[in-house]
Amino acid sequence: MPARVVVVHDDPTFADPLVALLGASQDVALFTDPMAALDALDTARTIEVLVTRVLFAPGQPHGIALARMARIKRPGIRVLFVARPEFARDTADLGMFMAQPVNVADVAETVGRLLAEC
Repeated sequence: MPARVVVVHDDPTFADPLVALLGASQDVALFTDPMAALDALDTARTIEVLVTRVLFAPGQPHGIALARMARIKRPGIRVLFVARPEFARDTADLGMFMAQPVNVADVAETVGRLLAEC
């Protein structure tokens, strides 16, 4: 997988427009299943930014666990959480946080800034 950005989000009204916007200038991969995304981290050549939410469907690991596992596999990865405001404190030590509702263009701009730091 040649992606620089991995989006792990199961809300297509957010994820699909974000991937379309980012895909215009970056290699992007979209996963709705956090475990599939984690497996992809093992085989990917380059992943620099992970965009995720905190809560997924019941039975799925949450985005905080995904971010921690991603950091173990890829210590330099930058994480951007896009989630409900009440999760800001829970994610503070793992990456950046943007509270929903949020403009997809603002998220894409933030991803661009994170990539520029790589």
